[in-house]
Amino acid sequence: MKKTILPIVLFSLVLGFLLFGRGSHDSNSLSHEAEHEGKKEDTFIIARTDIFGQLQRPGVFFDHGLHARTYKTDGCTTCHKRDAAGQLSFSKFSANDQKGKKSVRDSFHEQCIGCHRQRLQEHRKAGPLTCGNCHRKESGKIQGEYPHCVFDFYHHDRHNRTLKNDCSLCHHIYDPDEEDENLRLVYEASTEESCYYCHDLTVKRGPELAKIIKVSEQKGLSMQRVAHHQCVNCHLRYTERKEKAGPIECAKCHTGKYRTVSDLREIPRPDRGQPQKPVLSLENAKMKGVPFDHEFHSKNNSSCRVCHHETLRACRQCHSLIGSSEGNWISLTNAYHDFSTDSGCAGCHREKKSDRNCAGCHYRLPDIDIQAKGPRKEVCIVCHSGKRADSAKVQPVPLPEPDTLNVPENVTIRILEEKYEPSTFPHRKIIKKLIGISNKSRMATAFHRNRETICSGCHHQSIPEAAIKKTEPPYCRNCHGIKFDRQNMNRPRLLAVYHRQCMGCHEIMGIKETGCTDCHKEKKGYLKISGLKLFASDDDCLYLYRPPLAAQEGVCIL
Repeated sequence: MKKTILPIVLFSLVLGFLLFGRGSHDSNSLSHEAEHEGKKEDTFIIARTDIFGQLQRPGVFFDHGLHARTYKTDGCTTCHKRDAAGQLSFSKFSANDQKGKKSVRDSFHEQCIGCHRQRLQEHRKAGPLTCGNCHRKESGKIQGEYPHCVFDFYHHDRHNRTLKNDCSLCHHIYDPDEEDENLRLVYEASTEESCYYCHDLTVKRGPELAKIIKVSEQKGLSMQRVAHHQCVNCHLRYTERKEKAGPIECAKCHTGKYRTVSDLREIPRPDRGQPQKPVLSLENAKMKGVPFDHEFHSKNNSSCRVCHHETLRACRQCHSLIGSSEGNWISLTNAYHDFSTDSGCAGCHREKKSDRNCAGCHYRLPDIDIQAKGPRKEVCIVCHSGKRADSAKVQPVPLPEPDTLNVPENVTIRILEEKYEPSTFPHRKIIKKLIGISNKSRMATAFHRNRETICSGCHHQSIPEAAIKKTEPPYCRNCHGIKFDRQNMNRPRLLAVYHRQCMGCHEIMGIKETGCTDCHKEKKGYLKISGLKLFASDDDCLYLYRPPLAAQEGVCIL
């Protein structure tokens, strides 16, 4: 029995070596080559968790660049099949094209392993055939995600010039007069929209786009899928005609490098005949219209979608004075003045206030009139002037003169003097700095009409009637007592006011002086108790404690 088995085993080994030996060697060399070259660019991990859920095996490291170079003569049709319109399909294994997990898995194996097996039979280099050589543990350690690809104004302008203003090659919409089952794509001049409005299926859209979004979801027309289908196919057509074309390699588009607003400032914006300096007004509105410099705003944003969140139409076409179903019953007033969304004017301006140079003053200033629970009335007239936008009329705030009596150069704060020497506050220097920052911003210059507006950053609740002299704001201690006033729970005591106002501004604006001795020197001969520390808490209490006790376990001395 043993003598019979031994020749069979030897024969099997020899046959296996003859049939698969060379293929196995080539397969390994190709795999190592792919792994070595693939870490650079044009590689990704195939792991369709959206279809399979939790994977039983690691994802497959796929070197698209290596395959493209290997099949350069054969072309992309080796893997990507053409659809009925003759376009290459780049979603062969999309969940929308398959009937289940098994079908998707079998499609991968039939396509990939079948090709590898055929190349081995032709005595050419090929990829692996076994499960373990594709689904390797090392795949989980490889970065397989590509950075987001942004088609910015630079690319749009370049395509516009190359295609000689023929927008129909990229832009289309569904004919709204057709029934659902007969929807067809058409092009209408001056109605071009962003692809994201119809194909970004991760964002919930309003009722106007509901019908189109439903079709896009049913057909699996995600932003990723249509971008590859439209862009890559167009680039390939130019390449086949031996004309200058855009890239077809993954890493040439997905570079991870994004242009800033400053980089795009001189790039022309799409022109649909939109008015550049209109007065935003509405019939039967109670207030005057708002001059709006569209050109300025578009130059200071990276995309039209920053403001136009649904379509590129005017806001009033969806949002009426009292609200309508097209605008989700959000009135035009709320659309413009809602602080909670950055697609409206007030919300976007509020977000700009969080900039490092602006937040020093604005982080403590309420966005609304606390008493009226509405917008500040003195700010309304800045926008609702009814006059056409004219940047030449917006004048910067003048700097204070050195000999101005009501703007002292330094202010000495000594009322809380105890452990430290009095603090000298460089009053005029700080005012000049804040005015300089304000005058560099067109938005700030529009709202900061005078020096008193700048002063309100610190003197936040001061009004002229509250001052003894009309030209001077009141002292902080006029409102804030040395001790906490239990009758006014929302009014901090003086020590907390100084520290929150000064140190809070320093921290937000990135000013390094935040320690005690940066503002006031420690007194010589002041009684020191070894090991005791001070802690100013948010509940306006100054605690004296000795570690390792927690600060709040100490004694509240103020």
